[in-house]
Amino acid sequence: MAQVKLSPRMQAIADMADGKVAADIGCDHAFVSINLIKEKGFEKVIAMDVRKGPLEIAGKNISLYDVEDKIDIRLSDGFEKLSENEADTAIIAGMGGELMVDILKRGKIHTDNGIGLVLQPQSEPEKVRKYILDIGYIILDEVMLIDEGKYYVVIRADKCDSAEKNNKWYICDATDEANMHYKSYDKPYSYVELLYGRILIDNKDIILKEYLYKQLDKDNKLILSLEAAGTEHALRKIQELRQEERYIKDVLHKIAKD
Repeated sequence: MAQVKLSPRMQAIADMADGKVAADIGCDHAFVSINLIKEKGFEKVIAMDVRKGPLEIAGKNISLYDVEDKIDIRLSDGFEKLSENEADTAIIAGMGGELMVDILKRGKIHTDNGIGLVLQPQSEPEKVRKYILDIGYIILDEVMLIDEGKYYVVIRADKCDSAEKNNKWYICDATDEANMHYKSYDKPYSYVELLYGRILIDNKDIILKEYLYKQLDKDNKLILSLEAAGTEHALRKIQELRQEERYIKDVLHKIAKD
């Protein structure tokens, strides 16, 4: 059987995953789950979805790629059907940030145990970043990509129980690859870093830069339209957009620095 073909978004999610046993929450048709077995060397994947229809298709795909012995299918609302310590990595993708945070809250037993996280929020990534940092995770990596004209961010985070806590914010110190350790960051994430991702900003990510310029142009056009309306609601919205404009220009200034 040929290698399973993933979209750029799904490939970025699979590339971020690391471990032996994954819980693919909201697995849809299980293509990421299959890739983890066939290409990433995972020993087992628990493919879970709250909908029966996608799970039926997932089952057919799993059979087609001959990995039935390594992928379990479960009808599950979030972490509901995952046993404690059954997986070392959880993949949660393709949903809004607020729903993702809700799933993580309801899966507290797993985050308390330090399950690794690969997260791809469709909206409000700042809520996801803030929540995982607040419960003692560190963001190890982020990527931003374009898939069919839409912008996506994928976040990888691990728990750090033994780190010295500094207002619950962390950064990875990976100088010793054989003995990964962590230290507290010397400053908390700013709101701008929660919005757009500290790692993406520090890396001067080209796709983030492109996204921000497009968002700035979109906001400016909307402001012109709202100014013409002149209503009280329009004026409040203009204030919000002006604040977003300041955030975006702050990030673009940081990205432009040598």
